[in-house]
Amino acid sequence: MLALIGTATIAAQDLNINEVPSNLRTAFEQAHYGATDVEWEKDQDSYKVEFEIKREDYEIWYTTDGSISKMEKEIAENNLPQVIKSAINSKYPKYKIDSIEMMEENNSATYEVELKRGWNDEKHVIFTSDGKVLSDIDD
Repeated sequence: MLALIGTATIAAQDLNINEVPSNLRTAFEQAHYGATDVEWEKDQDSYKVEFEIKREDYEIWYTTDGSISKMEKEIAENNLPQVIKSAINSKYPKYKIDSIEMMEENNSATYEVELKRGWNDEKHVIFTSDGKVLSDIDD
C-alpha cells in the first residue's frame, strides 16, 4: 500500500501556473471565474486542477486538448438526488450524512457519501445516480 501511495505521489507533479498550457488555463478561467486556492498538477497525460468556489471544493482533470475527462465536487445534502436519500434512509437508517462528493466521468455521475453513526462508526458508500450501491466500505 505504501509503495502505491509513493508511486502516486511521485507520478503527480505540482505545477506553477506558468507551466500549465495556455489553452487549459483559458478554459478553466472562463468556466470558473472567481475560483480561489487554485492548484495545478500534471499526472501522466492529464492535468488536474483543485480549487474552491464559495467554500465548495472542486477537482477537474483536463486532457491536453482542453477537454474535461473527470470532475469531482463537494455537494450539500439538499443537492443529493432524492433517490439516493431514499436509499440511505432504507439501507442505512441509523446513519447520518457527513459529507458528499459528486463525481462525473464518461457522462455518468456517482455520489460518494460518508455516513456516520456515533463517534467511531463510519461508512463510505458510492451510489449511482439512480440510487444503486456500487461500493460500501466500513471506515
